[in-house]
Amino acid sequence: MARRDPSACCLTPCRCNPIIHSVVKTSAVGRGFTLVELLVVISVLGIILAFFVPPMVSRITTASRKTATQQEMNVLRDAIMGTPEVRVAGELVAVGFKQDVGRLPRHLIELATKNPFTGLYENIQYLGKESLPNWDPYLQRGWNGPYIREDGRLSYLYDAWGAPYRFLIDGSDTVGLESPGPDGLFWGQPGALVDDDIKVRF
Repeated sequence: MARRDPSACCLTPCRCNPIIHSVVKTSAVGRGFTLVELLVVISVLGIILAFFVPPMVSRITTASRKTATQQEMNVLRDAIMGTPEVRVAGELVAVGFKQDVGRLPRHLIELATKNPFTGLYENIQYLGKESLPNWDPYLQRGWNGPYIREDGRLSYLYDAWGAPYRFLIDGSDTVGLESPGPDGLFWGQPGALVDDDIKVRF
């Protein structure tokens, strides 16, 4: 039996086959991104985030401040007018400043103190500033507060943007509270382009 010549083998070693060698090279290159490609991708993502993230954050912040302002104004309204739904044995227990004193507050600090000439309040000026009468349990009349919690910073006087609240006036009547909202300007003031005021009626 004749011996086969190894050099006549029909199989070609892989290292000598140009087609397979090309496939191996292509696979090696396709294993991942190069550093340059990664830098390009990161740069593109950075540009996209720079355009889209700040407006989104601004909208979220504005919405949360609107909510906080609305909630605080509701608390102030209840402190002034009472909370009709809070009753014990059918009796109104959270009556508020107006029913106790017999008038609306002339300034929001009257919800926190009956003597606005001392401490935090002495430098705050407003029309009709006066000490309020003590509570008379027999007449059920007089200042029976505090109607709001004083934090020592008078923060209840300001909305979430730092602008002071003011009473909402309709004709000659005080009908609620209002905040100038995100733009810091009450509607009708010079420079106010949109009516974004936040209002709470009594």
